[in-house]
Amino acid sequence: MSKEKKIEELLNKKVKIKKVEKAKHSVISLWDKTNEIAKEEDKTTVLALCQKHRKGFWIVCHEDDLEDVIKARK
Repeated sequence: MSKEKKIEELLNKKVKIKKVEKAKHSVISLWDKTNEIAKEEDKTTVLALCQKHRKGFWIVCHEDDLEDVIKARK
């Protein structure tokens, strides 16, 4: 199964998905480093990306952790 199809199954039809595949993403490198620390603390890794002078933030988590993140939010 393609990555796009797998993502679409996780989310509903009202979500626009754009897949960007690169040899390396700086955000994923940050996630990897943070994940090492989170594992030691028995926690789920979630990154919050913020931009100066822009409201809100973006949440980044691994697809395997998505359900855990949703449950923790409730």
